[in-house]
Amino acid sequence: MAKISHPNFVDTINDILVEAKKREVILLESKNKTWLGNSLTINDKDLVNFGTCGYLGLETHPKVIEKSMEYAQKFGTQFSISRSYVISQQNKLLENLLSQIFNHKPVIVYTSTTLTHISILPIVVGQNDAIILDQQSHISIQNAAQLMAPKGIPIEIIRHSSMEMLEHKLKSLYDKHDKIWYMIDGVYSMYGDIAPIEEINALMQKYPKLHLYVDDAHGMSWYGKNGCGRIFEQCELNERTIYVSTLAKGFGTMGGLVVFPNNEWYSKVSMHGGPLAYSHPIPPPMMGASIASAEIHLSSEIYDLQNSLKEKLEYAKSLFEHSKLPLISNPETPIFFVGTGQPTVGYNLNNKIINDGYYVNIGLFPAVPIKNTGLRFTINNHLTKQEIKNFVDSLHYYYPKALSEEGKTMNDVLRAFKLPLIEEAKQQIEESHIYLTEYKSISEIDKELWNSYFLNKSNFDWDALLLLENAFSENEKPEDNWEFYYIIIKDEKNEVVLATFFTKAIYKDDMLSPANVSVQIESERILNPYYLCSETLSMGSLFTEGEHLFYHKTHLKATDAFKKMMDWVLKKQEQVNANTLIMRDFDKTDVFFSGAFHEEGFFKLDMPNSNVIDISNYNTIEDLISNLSAKNKKNYKQEVHRYMEAFEIEFNNNIQNLNVDYFYDLYLNVTMRNQSLNIFPYPKKLIELICTNPNWEIMYLYLKTESNTKELVAICFSHISDTSYNPTFLGINYNIGTELKVYKQLLYQATKRAIMLGKKTVHLGLSADTDKKKIGAIQLGKSAYISVKDNFNMEILNNIFTLQSKHL
Repeated sequence: MAKISHPNFVDTINDILVEAKKREVILLESKNKTWLGNSLTINDKDLVNFGTCGYLGLETHPKVIEKSMEYAQKFGTQFSISRSYVISQQNKLLENLLSQIFNHKPVIVYTSTTLTHISILPIVVGQNDAIILDQQSHISIQNAAQLMAPKGIPIEIIRHSSMEMLEHKLKSLYDKHDKIWYMIDGVYSMYGDIAPIEEINALMQKYPKLHLYVDDAHGMSWYGKNGCGRIFEQCELNERTIYVSTLAKGFGTMGGLVVFPNNEWYSKVSMHGGPLAYSHPIPPPMMGASIASAEIHLSSEIYDLQNSLKEKLEYAKSLFEHSKLPLISNPETPIFFVGTGQPTVGYNLNNKIINDGYYVNIGLFPAVPIKNTGLRFTINNHLTKQEIKNFVDSLHYYYPKALSEEGKTMNDVLRAFKLPLIEEAKQQIEESHIYLTEYKSISEIDKELWNSYFLNKSNFDWDALLLLENAFSENEKPEDNWEFYYIIIKDEKNEVVLATFFTKAIYKDDMLSPANVSVQIESERILNPYYLCSETLSMGSLFTEGEHLFYHKTHLKATDAFKKMMDWVLKKQEQVNANTLIMRDFDKTDVFFSGAFHEEGFFKLDMPNSNVIDISNYNTIEDLISNLSAKNKKNYKQEVHRYMEAFEIEFNNNIQNLNVDYFYDLYLNVTMRNQSLNIFPYPKKLIELICTNPNWEIMYLYLKTESNTKELVAICFSHISDTSYNPTFLGINYNIGTELKVYKQLLYQATKRAIMLGKKTVHLGLSADTDKKKIGAIQLGKSAYISVKDNFNMEILNNIFTLQSKHL
């Protein structure tokens, strides 16, 4: 019944990336005429390069370049023969050298790490295995793992490096599967943190079915014997570990590699590993460069390079220890991350640092949570100590300026990263003569004042909100208890500039996901009812829809009022410990709100359309029908009018409590089937209060029987205001009258009733656009703007959605 066009993950993050590009912090163009590794030319300006992952500087090593040129002259620019037919002697030489680096374990090289994962997983992961992905495992691992979905292999995601969650998943999967693969990075690319390998090894001893698949792309070369990498050095390769890395970072060349613990897996992947057969090998120039780099790794020179980098890391670490900058990353690795919190601060600081002559990366959603934005940079052997000092000085100088210009404080950043707060000097804030008042109940607000802005907007006038406060309090289930917050912002003359309300409640994170995703998640909720649910602070509520925000855009203090609202709501999100913050029901074409929310780090999500019928020019329902298109008139005759005589309609707003249980069962029939808009069912208490409230009307749709009796087949609850009629929710008995188009009859009868009562508009709510359009509704495109503190549940939802798509 309820059909909704659902956004996908790419659409969700696109606006953020578009904004980042507009701010000139991503998709920049380098115009270097030569490459020495230590500088980038961007916008005709030479920048000291703190963005490279060439940690040891091997990409410009004379031996590497010389061997690359030698191989280009000897063997040309490509060896375009499938490895299944012919493997070059140079390829075997490289693999043999790499095998020496990795304690003589069998090695295969590829043109990229992405192809490495795609080649390995379908071979080593068996039909009865399971996969557990770390939340922050590289996207190339996650994409390759999702290729296993059509085989029916379960793919789970756990919180980043959570050994408790890993063990919980192991226990739930253990008896059902032969092998359970935990897939991780060795050194993670954003915060430079290291996988807890000792704890993982302990779990591997405890659970013999646990297998480890690790991509140590950021850990190789700069650490370990012969540059074998952080993880390989710590765990050695047991029979249940597969080690993947790259040649395209610290190693200084191009390609991916895999180290196998045994010849069985090596032989199978060599014979059947997909990309090995259908993609080209590493081209000769890069093959020569890789051989030269491998030879350096097998010589004492690798330790000179490692020690040189280690000295610079220690120097950088000492500089940050004496600064007040919020360093989030692990100082033991070459990856550094200074947190900025909100993206706007990150954009600002990034631009200032670039203008000062230093190139850095920005860490953005979805690689990090939106409010955990920051500057990501690397310490590498191309840099001098003086350049490192000058760069840290630049950061130290511009960081507070970026915070101040974006209206943020250091404690805002520390709070976002859950770090201890500091005592800050009070800022001198220019008096804007704009005043915000917060209320905990609608009863604290003057009824006439509130209704002057919201009376006919939909179902959230003063009386309606008072009913909701009573309905969603003192209930047994936590999801049935909401917190209400109202704010009114006035100027110095007591004129209202902005007014709205928020509710805090438990939301299902799949609320707007496709129905097939919600069906899968609901199966998990049978035993775990709050699986993929979050405490959410939202403008409006799960019961209301419409323009929840009054905003006097042309007022001289409008901008100040909006900023004050945003300051309040961001602090309120922290106070009530809500993971998700939703600003909703905005016109999707409104450029102002889109820009304003993006600046605060919100991503845009298209909501289901609002369906509204303007009935101000109709005296009867026949007038409305006569104004429909020919196609819709035909639909009315075939699907509404032809069945009208089968029903009897009654209206009442004062019923006996005896009927509430049955009415609630009818409501549950509908809401449990409507997983295209998946929310917790409203409590029965809501219906009890509505049934005795004069501002609500109940429509009963009875089915006539042959014995001249009648049987209740549907019920509709409508909120009535001065000029609008708002059918808000309904219940249907799906066991009778299914062939009589009951839902369409309800829509028609509700619209007819609104016209009879002399109303001007009918608000038919969200979803089922096609059916509502057929009786004259127009669809108002609405958007929500969302910010999450922890995007773990979003990543799980995206994983489920992707897997469902692959099954389809």
